[in-house]
Amino acid sequence: MSFYFRSDNVPELDGLSRWEQRVLLRGTFLKERAMSTLVLLVLVIGSVQFLINPLLASIWPNFQSNSMAYGGVLVVWLLLLMWLRDVVMMNVLRPKIAIKRAEKMNAATTESA
Repeated sequence: MSFYFRSDNVPELDGLSRWEQRVLLRGTFLKERAMSTLVLLVLVIGSVQFLINPLLASIWPNFQSNSMAYGGVLVVWLLLLMWLRDVVMMNVLRPKIAIKRAEKMNAATTESA
């Protein structure tokens, strides 16, 4: 099974506009999205506490007192983890995406007939 980093390369999303891809990936599978958000929250809190803070303290002992730079590092870390979550969810949900697209295609052909 292939692993994709961009939604443009996913065969199940082929032929959809960027907006349709975004709606399908972020708005259709709410249960999966909610569970992945909880996992992301735990991962962010744990990684900041046990990875980022000790790493910054060992490299730059007074870095955390500079609130703008420290906040910038935390925001970048959060955005990186959110991107990773979206990539993983996109690849995990590929079979469900294919089923949803097939259902929409069947509904559209039924309406037009």
